[in-house]
Amino acid sequence: MDARLGAVAMTALLWWGACLNVAAQTDATKAAVTACETEVTDTVHQMRARDAQQIEFIAARRVLVPTQNDEVGVKGEGRYRRAAGGTVAFTYSCAFNLKTGKTSGALFNELGQAPASSAAWQPDLSKLSPEDCELAVATLLRDRHPKGSNLAFNSGSRQLKPAANGRVLLLGKGSMERGPGMRASAVNYQCELDDRSGRILQAEASLD
Repeated sequence: MDARLGAVAMTALLWWGACLNVAAQTDATKAAVTACETEVTDTVHQMRARDAQQIEFIAARRVLVPTQNDEVGVKGEGRYRRAAGGTVAFTYSCAFNLKTGKTSGALFNELGQAPASSAAWQPDLSKLSPEDCELAVATLLRDRHPKGSNLAFNSGSRQLKPAANGRVLLLGKGSMERGPGMRASAVNYQCELDDRSGRILQAEASLD
């Protein structure tokens, strides 16, 4: 009788532990989705300024992928309504750190959009990669400051501007420590890209 009771108690404990684990995973999943889609929303507004309105994310198209270093990747699809009319669909991706609760690498690529007015400048975001720009900037800063560390880019600061000869400027901000134990300095950077190929033509960066 005691053995049976012990078996029942053990089963109950295992079931309860499994329930707690599922609840914890659900909370982490919700946190990852909320944080990443908030970051993507900010990125869309930053890239498209006032042209992007009523941003929506499609829950049925959302996928969560475990990655290295306690991170979860969130990928999916969404859409926004343009100020001039019409809907633009896009895909997005973002990484969420389960330990720090912070996001990184928020990107979105438009799948198609309604015709814009001829006066509006609309870069082809499917060809442009902020990550390529920031990798070039990181290499540049590492060469200039070999003792530097803790370089971080603020994805919400990214801006796209038209440049001469059909090129595009990607501007952004971040922070970096010049050396061990030093206070972080503000980083301002920009990349000149070929609008047709997305190739990085020139990268510049400065520390304040």
